[in-house]
Amino acid sequence: MTKRTIVIVGGALSGPTAAARAREVDEHARILLIERNAHVSYAVGGLAYHLSGEVKALADLDSQRSDFFASVYGVEVWTGAEATALDAPARVLTVQRGGERTTVPYDALVFALGAASPVPDVPGLSGKNVRTFRTLADLAALKKALAGSGRRVAVLGGGSMGVEAADGLVRAKAKVTLVERHQRLLPQLGTQVARHAEAALAARARVILGAEVIGAESARGKVRRLHLSNGTKLEVAAVVIAAGLSPRTELLEAAGAVLAPDRTVLVDALARTSLPHVWACGVCVSVPSAVTGRPVWSAQGALADKTAQVAGANAAGAQVRLGAAAETMLVRVLDTVVGRTGLSAAQARAHVGVDAEVTTIHAPSHDPWFPGADDVLVELVWNRHSGRLLGAECAGRSGVDKRIDVAAAAIAGGLTVDQLAEVDLGYAPPFSAARDPINVAATVAAAHWREWVRSIGAEQLAKLAPTFQLVDVRGSKQHRAGTIAGAVHLPLEALRERVGELDRKRPTVAFCDSGRRGYLAARLLQQRGLTDVRYLGGGLASWQLVGQPLVRERAR
Repeated sequence: MTKRTIVIVGGALSGPTAAARAREVDEHARILLIERNAHVSYAVGGLAYHLSGEVKALADLDSQRSDFFASVYGVEVWTGAEATALDAPARVLTVQRGGERTTVPYDALVFALGAASPVPDVPGLSGKNVRTFRTLADLAALKKALAGSGRRVAVLGGGSMGVEAADGLVRAKAKVTLVERHQRLLPQLGTQVARHAEAALAARARVILGAEVIGAESARGKVRRLHLSNGTKLEVAAVVIAAGLSPRTELLEAAGAVLAPDRTVLVDALARTSLPHVWACGVCVSVPSAVTGRPVWSAQGALADKTAQVAGANAAGAQVRLGAAAETMLVRVLDTVVGRTGLSAAQARAHVGVDAEVTTIHAPSHDPWFPGADDVLVELVWNRHSGRLLGAECAGRSGVDKRIDVAAAAIAGGLTVDQLAEVDLGYAPPFSAARDPINVAATVAAAHWREWVRSIGAEQLAKLAPTFQLVDVRGSKQHRAGTIAGAVHLPLEALRERVGELDRKRPTVAFCDSGRRGYLAARLLQQRGLTDVRYLGGGLASWQLVGQPLVRERAR
């Protein structure tokens, strides 16, 4: 029996995972892993945690070395080797190794070259202290820069990678300035969740939004000052480039593979590319969306692992199929966690053409009478006609991960909001409430879907407030602390007796601090004869998160 040769191009997470999976399927194949760097397998997602000091040893991020793969999996590893050409019809890969060019015939090839952080084309933005945030070499250079006399670090990019880098640098006692060209951090998230992240980071670092680097000054081979488009000048000891990712797909493109418009690799349900006997995996591929079925690019480690499992197994002869991607992500921002899964409201409305609704609640992460409870923000995006859950976003100090994971499972299962409202989740006072925040959000969404009551979002109300009769249904103490301009104050406890004070013909919005009392008031008013009643989703917590002010007024 002739042994098959399976070649894996690329290390880090996806390549080694594909190689290990291929070995599980075929014990007899020759498996060769080719990696241009000195380290074959390392945790890209762990770089920030070594910077912060939480992962003490660099070796902990690089535990699976070449000898590990050779002894445990029987995988041959070439480090310091770079694939330079691919002849797919002939099944031959050309590799530059140690100054020599070598051709490697194969039976199956797995492409796992991942993505790179592009360096902005800015005059002077290069030097020994300018690094991306992708490799162990980047990490070592940053550690060296922080060991010097200056600890001012500029992070360019406010996406998930830039925020994670800033998190690690702040914990390492660096003086961090994060620069993002958009008007908010994490622009792929909704306004309220992104504002949570901004507030958490701005408490311990400088955050500059709506600006970008346009020039740099250097001395002795290092960048010492950055010039921003808003006129700001930043003195720096190091610069971290984290302004997005670019798929490293040039090798496949030159070989004739079909790429998506964003230059990611298009693969089928078996992780096959358009080239014969070539599979692809990792953060360079697009996979079907769990909501729309269309190809999406989600550069998340968990999804990279899943695609690598499929590509490696199938390159060795299996027939494993890819699962759909919900684009699930979590980002730690110092004492806050933000996350998302599925579609955002903007994606649902603009890109997919779905008639989407958004339900926002703020609820305690666990029973409020148990110490340590903090509010968690939950936003659900759902289809107005079918009630199907389309997406979710969360922010808070604790419990964000579990709510996002529940929502991701609900999306994968095609659940409607009323079904999600009744999912039986684990309960104990230190961990949740008897009715978990994700159940609460789904219950409120289901009430809207059934047309029991309607909500209005904070951003929408800010534009339309003068057209509504605004009713503050909080207690007197909360009302005196600040309310929406022009609102009347009718506490929920007195609303039944005082409903006659309202104009029954005028559109009405009831509101409170978090949305719960406003919801109850809207239900009450609707059944007491007011025909057009809504409540402010997320209450004044959401109103303030979208940048709207409160005014002090005397109680009515």
